[in-house]
Amino acid sequence: MNSVPLVLPFTLASSTLEPEGHPDTPLCSHVLVNEASSIANVTCITHWSKTGPTPSPGQQNVSFDALEGVALGCEDGTLYLLHQNHRDSPLPVTIEKPLSSGSPSPPPARRAGRSRSRPRTPTSSLSPLSLSSRARAVSGISDEPVQAPKNYVDFDEEPEKLKEMLKGGSRDTAPPDRFTLSFDRGPVERQPLLSKGLSSPTGSVRWSEAKSLLSATHSPALSIASLPSLASHSGLPSPSHPPYHLSLGCHIFPPRSGVGNAVVELHSFANGRYLASLQSQGDLSIFAVKDGSCILSSQIGSHVGVPPPGAKEVPSHEAAWTWRRLFIHETAESSILLACASLDEGLASQSSPDNGEGNGRRPSRVALFELRNDAERGDDERLLDKSAEWLVDGPSVGLGLCADGDDSLNFFYVDLSNHLILQRVVLVPTVIQSEPDFPEDSSSNGALASLNPFKTGHGHSQEHLAPSEDRKGSGRILLEDLVDVGELKLDHVLRGVQVRSAKERIRGAVWSDSDLYGFEYDSRRLLIHRLEIACEGLKNITWFGLDTYCAVYSDRVDILRQRLVDSNNDRVVDKRSPGFPHAHVIATTPIHAAQALRLLSPTAVLSTAISSGRRRKVVLHTTVTSAENRKEWTSTNLWKSNKKETKPAGVNKRITCMLPLELTQFILGYSDGTLTRSSFAGLVRTNVEPSPEDSSDIPLNAYMVCLHLTQNDRTGERLIVGGADDGSVAIWSLETLKMLARWTLFISPLERVLHLRHDKGGPLRGCLLCISGDGTIAVIALDEYHFLYMVPGAPAPLSKIFTSGDNLLLSYRDDRARLWDVKTLEFWRSMNAEKAEELLGKGGWTELSVSSPIHLPPAGHAPMTLPTVSPDAASTILVDLEPFLARAISISKSTAGDENKARVRTAGTLRALIQTLLTPGLNTDIDSICKDKLGLFPSPVSVGQHRNGSSSVIISEGPQGSWSVSGEASASRALALIACLRVLTYFEEVAEHVNMIITFYATSLSHTVGKAYAPPSLPFLAKWWFDVTGELRLAARTLFDAGVAGLTDEETVSLVERWQHSLPFLLSESERRSSVAAKALLLCGFVAAGQHELLSTSALNIISKSVMVYLHESDASRKALAIDLCSRGFDVWQHYIDAMEMLRCLFSLAASVKKESISAQNVGPQARQAVLHIVSHNTALFMTTLSLDILHPQSLEHRKSVMQLVAFLIRKKPLVIHPNLPKLVEAVVKSLDPNSTSNRDAVLDAATEILGHVVKTFPTVDFHMASQRLAVGTSEGAIVMYDLKTATRLYVLESHKKAPAACSFSPDGRRLVTVSLDEGLVLVWKVGTSFTSFFYPGAPPRQGHGGSEPYKSLSFNVGDEAVMNLAETLENVRFEWAAERSVQLKIRGVTLTFST
Repeated sequence: MNSVPLVLPFTLASSTLEPEGHPDTPLCSHVLVNEASSIANVTCITHWSKTGPTPSPGQQNVSFDALEGVALGCEDGTLYLLHQNHRDSPLPVTIEKPLSSGSPSPPPARRAGRSRSRPRTPTSSLSPLSLSSRARAVSGISDEPVQAPKNYVDFDEEPEKLKEMLKGGSRDTAPPDRFTLSFDRGPVERQPLLSKGLSSPTGSVRWSEAKSLLSATHSPALSIASLPSLASHSGLPSPSHPPYHLSLGCHIFPPRSGVGNAVVELHSFANGRYLASLQSQGDLSIFAVKDGSCILSSQIGSHVGVPPPGAKEVPSHEAAWTWRRLFIHETAESSILLACASLDEGLASQSSPDNGEGNGRRPSRVALFELRNDAERGDDERLLDKSAEWLVDGPSVGLGLCADGDDSLNFFYVDLSNHLILQRVVLVPTVIQSEPDFPEDSSSNGALASLNPFKTGHGHSQEHLAPSEDRKGSGRILLEDLVDVGELKLDHVLRGVQVRSAKERIRGAVWSDSDLYGFEYDSRRLLIHRLEIACEGLKNITWFGLDTYCAVYSDRVDILRQRLVDSNNDRVVDKRSPGFPHAHVIATTPIHAAQALRLLSPTAVLSTAISSGRRRKVVLHTTVTSAENRKEWTSTNLWKSNKKETKPAGVNKRITCMLPLELTQFILGYSDGTLTRSSFAGLVRTNVEPSPEDSSDIPLNAYMVCLHLTQNDRTGERLIVGGADDGSVAIWSLETLKMLARWTLFISPLERVLHLRHDKGGPLRGCLLCISGDGTIAVIALDEYHFLYMVPGAPAPLSKIFTSGDNLLLSYRDDRARLWDVKTLEFWRSMNAEKAEELLGKGGWTELSVSSPIHLPPAGHAPMTLPTVSPDAASTILVDLEPFLARAISISKSTAGDENKARVRTAGTLRALIQTLLTPGLNTDIDSICKDKLGLFPSPVSVGQHRNGSSSVIISEGPQGSWSVSGEASASRALALIACLRVLTYFEEVAEHVNMIITFYATSLSHTVGKAYAPPSLPFLAKWWFDVTGELRLAARTLFDAGVAGLTDEETVSLVERWQHSLPFLLSESERRSSVAAKALLLCGFVAAGQHELLSTSALNIISKSVMVYLHESDASRKALAIDLCSRGFDVWQHYIDAMEMLRCLFSLAASVKKESISAQNVGPQARQAVLHIVSHNTALFMTTLSLDILHPQSLEHRKSVMQLVAFLIRKKPLVIHPNLPKLVEAVVKSLDPNSTSNRDAVLDAATEILGHVVKTFPTVDFHMASQRLAVGTSEGAIVMYDLKTATRLYVLESHKKAPAACSFSPDGRRLVTVSLDEGLVLVWKVGTSFTSFFYPGAPPRQGHGGSEPYKSLSFNVGDEAVMNLAETLENVRFEWAAERSVQLKIRGVTLTFST
């Protein structure tokens, strides 16, 4: 069932040793992510708070405490999450009223020294004279000097601000000895800070300076925050603790990122739990804000969805779409996401429709998604399915969603003639199906659906679906008739429109580059009025209340209020009087050099920029009313990236790309253009210098950006093809790392390398296609390392390459294709996608994919496929633990030769993984065991999250922080750690120490970490409960059991209430097979089995019936779950279902010997273990069911299965069977009725096996072969005689007053001896056939004297030897016949001989 591997991103320490041999401080994840944020180009910003993502209308201020987090979307498609800093710390620095001519925005960080020109003829040289001795360091790293901070004044901003102050004639009137001006640190107070005994309530001290004599404005005021001294550490570096409101949490890499995948829209929703990200190429992803894990994702452009009835269908060959906008509307049951795209003017094909002039006049593509509020319970493989998709005759800047007061939803757009169109959006409810009858009609396809009327699923009614069956999408979206509001008179190209519903009317604003109009529509008429405000640079309009809105510009935000004025521009007080709408600016918030900004309220703006010190910062700009009733604004740094101390060039180098061949061999590319060979274990040990033979000989002139592995088919030599930032390409030998060839080829760096093997490519066979970032292709003959020629790129990104004979067909993202002739070295044909498909349809073409999504090869690891301009991505690898652990267990059994070397290497890798997963510092005893007993030391490697193809590099502060991120992060880390520890015991005799560590991490973290602890997510572990790999499954079950046991009563009830609506019994037959249903039963079933008294009767009833549903499932993993729950909670389930029916299902499964081909789990052994558990606790019901099924089976096959189960129980649980032994034996005997020949023949073998086990196991039962007689002792002291030939009871011998301990036939079958230890008595019975048996059938033979007394009574006394329990009786009491009439009774070590 589980198909999602356990993948973890490991961010390695990036720096190396200094030349002198002194260990350099490793560049860990928090340093790398901070640096990456400072060189990123942010395209959008959003936030989330305790009151939701946006403030309510009229809200004037944003509380620091309410702001819980900020997200930054970047041009490379990645995201940064910042979370509220919950530590007690001083408030951030505030700089009030900066001058309007603030410092200019610093230029974006560029790769240092990168060449942007390409020579006419590619150069190739191996001469060391043409290369620099040391290559440049990674670009974008600040080279400013850093001093130990005395406080958290924004030092790197102060020089520019001071220059502006001096430029404007402003001077400080404070005493001259109070401050000294320092251009490297800003104003610093000479006097000491507050004493320890005196402190401000906020933890900071604030001085308000006097007004300038030469300026009407206030001079900047300083807030100096106290700061603990920063002691240097010789151990691992830990994140700094600046007194900012926010701290950097993680860096997210979506499934597709890099050049051309910019984040264009970013929204938080669901009360700040989720983050929706839209990328320019149509990747829509939903992330959890806690750890950045990807909940759901969809590539919108990968297929065309179903349009609503009456809407225009999106052409299947219009691929030149750029996605630009995202809208979210939340309801109680779900969230509606609307994404829209426009045709890319630069990439649109010639066949693209152009219904007007300019990009603003092209049609738009609209896709609508519905996300249930319980989306996080879905499959990891589940995509965000489209509900509808259609084409709109209007620009993307002129459409959106508008909610009415009655929670209805309107879709609006401005069409190509500038008319505003409204359409109500209707989500067709899913038909709620009736509850199935169970178990009589267990195959019913009906289901009681969730109370959510918009619930989607495979098993829902299809009556509302669109008729097109070859398209994806549910088709549950209807658009009502168009409402033409009227024409919005614009003289220039539309740039934006905002619409909102207010008191049964529609209000809005529409603008172009020169005009801004307000409008109002009340279902009868459209009123339009021009607003006299600046339109140049206007980005957006946001409404707050009925008459207040904000105009967002690139450099400021204006707060405007709309009112009615007369012809003299005086305000109209009487609303019944005629007037003209007029908007006036009541406040302005300047925003300087912001890369992105977000309006939080009319008086609060969130922005991000790069400081003059080249550090990323997030700033909150707020407007307040002064005592003089004037609007003033302040800027507060909510967060700023850490400064990193830089060193002179050549002192150290860092990893800029990696090529992991396996976990024991990595090829690393460095910032100085060199390569080294290492391993995962070597990278964990940061103080190990690579040997010369593991380093390349000649460096490139720039830092390495990518590495690829290939092989020379003729020589078999394995080669490395790599590219540097300056566009150069080189080839190295993998074995020696010796450079074999080098060229400078491209303007953009190398991205992909394709090797045309002998069976591909025709004339190009054996050649390499080296593809740069701009789509240019360099063809290199690998055999002689000879550059052949270049294939020029195109404006659109290259998506696919096809080869056939002398032709290369290059397909681009704009649905254009070009045909390259290998012989003439020119393009001889250009075509659209339809023509290209027609050409490919003729056959003979081989496809070469150039896309590089994040994936996991069979080796179990892969580098993060992201351009290496991001320092943390360059040092991060993805490791799939499942195949590695399986291979490690296999290698652990090897002993000699090369296999032994592999064993040593694997053990070293395993220990390195454990070192990265451990969190030293939580418990001194555990730390001592790890260090002294296991030799495991702290590691600077950090562990992130990977889900749905998306990875996040997580920054955690200290050992407690690693377990405080999220339940999913804790679960994945603990699961990996425990599984690796268990596998370590295969290599070393450390089981005792390993078990102590496992126990600590499974049960004690909640007490050690404290309130911030995020316990492992039970739904996450539930997925791994079904894993087929032994160690991962056992680790998941260990954590799952500990997690369930640690739930409080409130958490237990909440968990069941959350999941019970997804239980299999309530779902249709198809939905029952989903992983959500299996998780629901696992979670609810485990809780109910242990704490059923907390749950309602209805919940227990549904859970019990769901267990029965899965007992009848064909899937082995679901059967295994049901069997496990039967074993755990049979005492609970039996009150709500037919208990005998459940037992019969278990009987059938227990007797099954069929090997399940779809799973490594064989349910037979599991079912037998469940039966053993049930029979121990429910013996009476079990034996009754067993006997009835033997005597009155549902089928002969069922009776045979039950009898096989009886034989199993006799072997495994004889003491449980013993009290019911006579009843069981009688049922077996009656199954051999000779009157039913077919039945007897069918069960004869099984019955014979059972009776054989009974006689062998229980001394109170004996069988005589010749006479076919069976004697069975009962607890009442009687001996029952059966005739197996007739399958009847012959007679009963009664003389013992206590239960017999043993019985035995004489060799000739004419005597039967019995013994009772409690009585100290041996009885001898005549049981042979006599003359009277013909006249009195069923009567016992005459014993030689009158009455029913036995033939002989023999007393004995062996003292304490006869005192024993039932189990000892089965082992220590036996009859052995020495002769026909002589028998020995053995009681432990005592032997008594009797004559019969």
